[in-house]
Amino acid sequence: MMNRICKSLLTVLLASLSAVQCAVAEETAAESALRGVLEGRYAAAKAAMAAKDRQAVAALLAPDFVSVDLSGKSENAEQMLAQIAALPNDPEKVSETKLLSVKLNGDVATVSQRYHMTTTKVGADGSRHPVEVMTLSTDTWVRSGDVWLMQRTVTDQLDYSIDGRSVAHKVRPATQ
Repeated sequence: MMNRICKSLLTVLLASLSAVQCAVAEETAAESALRGVLEGRYAAAKAAMAAKDRQAVAALLAPDFVSVDLSGKSENAEQMLAQIAALPNDPEKVSETKLLSVKLNGDVATVSQRYHMTTTKVGADGSRHPVEVMTLSTDTWVRSGDVWLMQRTVTDQLDYSIDGRSVAHKVRPATQ
């Protein structure tokens, strides 16, 4: 009798473990598919910003979009779009956004991402200086119908160097 109970418990435990493994596999597959979609959205944002295409950038943002910098200062979409328009053209700029993690919860995705940019800056004496910027951010994307829109981006860390020397290293305070 005890042997039958143990076998029954073992069968239930194995079935439960199998169900958990299937759920984890489905979640992982969904996050993997979403990663590809969001990589496309980041690439579209990069192209739209480089072209200073206000409408294309705005089309990637949720109506309640907010950007939060390291000091905790927030900007809405209009303010961010104005900053993009004011940026000078930089033909030497090379940038990449790498998604470090994607977590899906219903119609909300949280992305940890790293932005890396290099360019050169001409000094007062005419000499060229390599510049590198790296940021870590946490982005929130929301699904609106069949489209993912960025609702929030929070900069968590900024590293800035010139000639390979660190000029700035800033990290978001833990309390923000």
